[in-house]
Amino acid sequence: MADRGDIDRIRELLQQHEKGLTIEEVASNLDINRSTASKYLNSLVFSGSATIRKLGPAKLFYLRECLPLQQLLDCTFDGVVVLDTDLVLQEINSNALIFFSTQLEEVKGKNVINSPLQPLFDEDTCRALRDLPENGECEIEGTISIGKDNWRARKKIIPIQFQSGTPGACIIFRIIPPAEGTHSMSQQPGDISNQLYIKACRQVSQLNTLFRRFSQNQLSHAENTLKKISQVTNQKNLHDHIQEEMHILENIRFHLNLLEEYLDDDIKAPDWYPLEGILNRALDTRNLAHVRFFSDIREIEIFTDMDCGRIFPTLLDNSIVHGKKVTSIRVTSMETKEGLLIIYADDGNGIPDDEKPTLFEWGHGIHRAHSLFLSRQMLAITDISLRETGTYGRGVRFEILVPAGRWRTTGKI
Repeated sequence: MADRGDIDRIRELLQQHEKGLTIEEVASNLDINRSTASKYLNSLVFSGSATIRKLGPAKLFYLRECLPLQQLLDCTFDGVVVLDTDLVLQEINSNALIFFSTQLEEVKGKNVINSPLQPLFDEDTCRALRDLPENGECEIEGTISIGKDNWRARKKIIPIQFQSGTPGACIIFRIIPPAEGTHSMSQQPGDISNQLYIKACRQVSQLNTLFRRFSQNQLSHAENTLKKISQVTNQKNLHDHIQEEMHILENIRFHLNLLEEYLDDDIKAPDWYPLEGILNRALDTRNLAHVRFFSDIREIEIFTDMDCGRIFPTLLDNSIVHGKKVTSIRVTSMETKEGLLIIYADDGNGIPDDEKPTLFEWGHGIHRAHSLFLSRQMLAITDISLRETGTYGRGVRFEILVPAGRWRTTGKI
């Protein structure tokens, strides 16, 4: 067995030397003999934690770059659940959390049968998980029942192996829209609108649940702070508690305003809207007097809600408030094999690399980008995706991808 302490020391040493180290350099730095260094380095390579590159006759050892798993899981429109053989949840993506109206801390590390995720695990799913070592990957269909709501779902169940070597399973599930399979590929526009209206209602319901739970949590914090205020005797502590209470109330007010902006009482089915009109409505309510603006999105229509998930007001606000040195904004479009790519870019500060993995996540505090989270969720109703690919220090670059069938031209682009 390898000494975990020496392996951890080697791992830390490789982290400090991004250009890699030879066996001799590792042995010299850690004051261990060459054969021991070689054995432990090869152990890291075999486990997938390190990799080897040849530089002439020498072998350089590097730590292997790990994929940001949560960021990767959130790139799909499907729900993703990862669990071990004891049915304990290890990973889950944002779509699954929203669908089951729960939060990460409520389910991660817990047995899924005794959690809000239990409706996903019907008899057929549990049987497929038990038979996974023998039968391998499989696809099944079933019903997910939550309260009075019932959804048909298609599930792909895949065997996986964790880095420790222990087996597990990944469940990827997708809700089947009503009447799917009963129409040909050339569905009538009304059929598609009805399906997307149902999807919009479900999305709004899930977001309302998220807001409600967040508000309940904040009200509990406010109540606890008031209790502290009633018991405090020190003037400085009193001031701190009052500031804390004001922050909580401001937080609640901020989220209520977001709820009013994004989730109208009147839910409408998506329809065809001119992209230029959507952008112009956002520009009319923003002051860009000192910012040069350019766009080339005329004569394009996209299938979305009237405000396109409020994505343009959100991006403009971020440029104005957080860009700091923004002097120009460009909105351009181009046709790609995946669909219509709409690019929003500015020349401001951009987004730090360490903030990008959580950019579209639901966070805590009034300064987190909840508006980006909400815009992404609303765009997903019509399968429109959103990501940020800018370089910190050179500005933001948001890519909005409208898939084929969700956009059309009314003339020449």
